[in-house]
Amino acid sequence: MNKDLYDKKIELPEDVVGYLGQCFDAASGANENTEGYKRNKELRDSGHTTYQQLKRMKNWFDSFNGRENELPFILNGGHYVKGWVDKTLGSMRDEVDLSKEIKSTVLPNQYIQPHQKNNLSNMNRPSKEHGSSIDDLKITEDIKRINNIIKKII
Repeated sequence: MNKDLYDKKIELPEDVVGYLGQCFDAASGANENTEGYKRNKELRDSGHTTYQQLKRMKNWFDSFNGRENELPFILNGGHYVKGWVDKTLGSMRDEVDLSKEIKSTVLPNQYIQPHQKNNLSNMNRPSKEHGSSIDDLKITEDIKRINNIIKKII
C-alpha cells in the first residue's frame, strides 16, 4: 500500500510552518549541530515535505525519549507537529486503502471474460510438440523485459 505514496509531495499548512518558525525562535542557543535544526529550517524554507520525510519524522517522535523542553523536541515542532504528522500519515494511508477497496468492489477485473468450455467431456489438452530450451529462454527474457517496462510505467 505504501508504495503508492512514495515521493508524494505534501504541502505544509501555513499554521504548521508558522509554528515551526515559533519553535525555531524559541530554541535559543540552538545551532546547526542541534538535532532538528536543519529539518526545521528546510521545512520552513521549502513549505513542503515528502512521504518519506514524514515517515522519518514520525519515527523520530516515536523513538524520542527525552523531555519536552529539550531543544531537539522543540525544533522538531513538539506535540503540535507530532500530531500533524500522525494525522497526515494516517489520512494518506487511509486514502490509498479506501481507493483500493473501492476499485476492487466496484470495478471487477475487466480482462477476464466469461466463457464456457466447448467439450466438457474431454478436459485434456491435445498433445503439443515441446519447444526447445532456447525458446523457453527467449520467452523468459521477454517476460522479464515486459515486467521491467511495467515497473517503470507504474
